[in-house]
Amino acid sequence: MKTIQIDVLVVGAGGAGLRAAIEAKEQGVSVFLVGKEVLGCAHTGMAMGGLNASMVPPATPEFHAQITTEGGYFINNQKIVKAFTDEMPARVFDLERYGVMFDRKEDGNFYVWAGPKQKFPLNVCVGDYTGREMMQGLVDQCRKIGVVYKDECFVSKLLTKAKSVIGAVVLDLKTGEVFIVSATATILATGGAGRMYEVTTNAASNTGDGYALALNVGSELIDMEMVQFHPTGIAYPPSVRGVLVTEKVRAHGGILRNKYGERFMSKYFPKEMELAKRDEVSRSIYQEVKEGRGTEHGGVYLHVDHWKKEEILDKIPDVYEQHKNIGIDISKEPMEIYPSMHHMMGGIRMNEWGKTNVAGLFACGEVAGGVHGANRLGGNSIAEGQVFGRRSAISAVRYAQKHAHVSVLSSDVDCEAARISAFLVGKNGISPHILESKLKKLMWEYVGIYRNEKDLLKAKKGILLLVKESSHMKARSDANIRNRDLQDCLEVSNMLKTAYAVVLCALKRKESRGAHSRSDYPQTKKSWEKNIVTCQKKQKLILSYAGVVKSA
Repeated sequence: MKTIQIDVLVVGAGGAGLRAAIEAKEQGVSVFLVGKEVLGCAHTGMAMGGLNASMVPPATPEFHAQITTEGGYFINNQKIVKAFTDEMPARVFDLERYGVMFDRKEDGNFYVWAGPKQKFPLNVCVGDYTGREMMQGLVDQCRKIGVVYKDECFVSKLLTKAKSVIGAVVLDLKTGEVFIVSATATILATGGAGRMYEVTTNAASNTGDGYALALNVGSELIDMEMVQFHPTGIAYPPSVRGVLVTEKVRAHGGILRNKYGERFMSKYFPKEMELAKRDEVSRSIYQEVKEGRGTEHGGVYLHVDHWKKEEILDKIPDVYEQHKNIGIDISKEPMEIYPSMHHMMGGIRMNEWGKTNVAGLFACGEVAGGVHGANRLGGNSIAEGQVFGRRSAISAVRYAQKHAHVSVLSSDVDCEAARISAFLVGKNGISPHILESKLKKLMWEYVGIYRNEKDLLKAKKGILLLVKESSHMKARSDANIRNRDLQDCLEVSNMLKTAYAVVLCALKRKESRGAHSRSDYPQTKKSWEKNIVTCQKKQKLILSYAGVVKSA
C-alpha cells in the first residue's frame, strides 16, 4: 500500500488547518495537508460577520478575554482564553500579509463593529463575507510557500503505537484508493458536527470526524453538551432552511418582530434587546414560536427594511443577495428566520498550545474545546482558529523535531482497509442516508435549544438503535470512481459517535448554562462551574468532571 512519510500531517483544510500548515511549513519541517473538500472550499468560507481582535482602542486583550469568559458562563479554560485574546491582533496582521483586505475607514484605521456583549467594538471584517476572503488569503499563502495538499481525501483512522499517534489511514475519495500517511506529529483541524442536525448553518463536510477519530485513539473530549444554535438562520423556503444570516444584521440595528409586529425581545431582554447573547436570543425566538406568535413558516421576522438600501448593500451584501435569490428584497420586506444549529463549543481537550493527552496528537479550530465555554461569542470562531492553528503547529513541529518516525503496523492498516471495503460487499444492507436522516431528526427534536431528561433518554435510545443498524450499512458499488455512498457510510459512523457523546454529556449536566438549557433543571448553579470530560475505554464512552483551568 502506498505510504507517504511526513513530519507533520494536518487533517482538515479550513481556516485553522490552513494556518497550521502555513506555520509548520514556515518552521522548516515537511507538511502534508489533507481535506475532504477541494482546496479553499471548507466551511470557514461560509463565515460572514467577521473576527474579534482588539485592534482599535479602547478595546484591549483584557476586555476581549473578559467578555469571552462571561459569554462562556465561566467554564472556559482561562489559559487558552488569555493566549487567544493576547495573540489575536498579530494574527489579523498575518492575514493582511497573506492578502486579506479587511475593511478600513478613511483615516486608515480598521473598521470595527460591536457584536453582543461588546461595549468596545472588536469585530474586524470584510463586508459580510469575511470567511471567504480569509480562505482565499490562506490558500494563496499555502500555495506560495509550497504546502503539499491532497484534496477530496477522507482520514478514516489515526494509527497508533505505544499510545502515540504515528499517522493515518486515508481514503482517496476520487479514486477509492486507500493509502497510509506515516507522520511524526498529527494535527486535527476537522471542524464541527453540524450535519448531525436537521437544520444547520454548517457545510456538508462538518460531520464530526475529528471527535470520533480522537476518541478512538484515547483522546479526551470536553464540554460536548455545549451546542450553539445561531438565532438567525433562514426559515423558509426549505431549499435554504438553516442558512446563516450574519449577526452583523442585528449588531447594526436589525429588528426582530413576531407575526403581530411586536418587537418581542423587549419582553425577554429589555436592556440588550436584539444584542442579547446568542443562546438568549435563540431561546426567545423559540418561545415566541412555541406560544403561537411565529410566522406562517414557523419563524419570526428580522427587519432591515428601515435601513437605506445603500447601507444594506454596503454592510450586508451577501445577505441581500441570498434573499434576492429566493425572491425577497430585504430593503422592502423582512427576512423570515429561526435558530439553526451553528457551532460546537466543546471538542478535543487541549492545552493552550494545542496539545492533547495523546502523544503526537494536536488539535485546533472548532474540533478543539476549551476556548468558548458554554456559549461562543460571535466573531470568536474563525479568530481562534488562527491563534491555535499557529500554536498547535509550533507544538507539532517541536514534537516532530524530537521524535523519530515510527513504522506503521501493517495489521492495523489491513484491519481499517477491510472495514472500509466491508461497506461495499454484499447485496443487501441499509443506506447511510436513511440512518443520517433518522439521526438528524432525533438530534433536532430531542437535543435542541431546550432539553430535558425524558427527551435526552429518547435520543440516547434512538442513537444506540442507529449504531446497531449502522453495522449493516451498505454503499452502492455501481459508481465508476467517486463513491459518495462510501463516504457517507464513514461519516455516519462518526456522526453517531459524536452525537452519542453530546447526549451523554447533556444528560450529565443537570443545570442550565449557556447553550445547554434544561427545562427540568432551569437554574445555573455555581457547583456546576466545571467541565465534563469524555473518553473512550474498551469501546465505551466514560464521563468525568474536571475543574475549570484558571489563569496562571
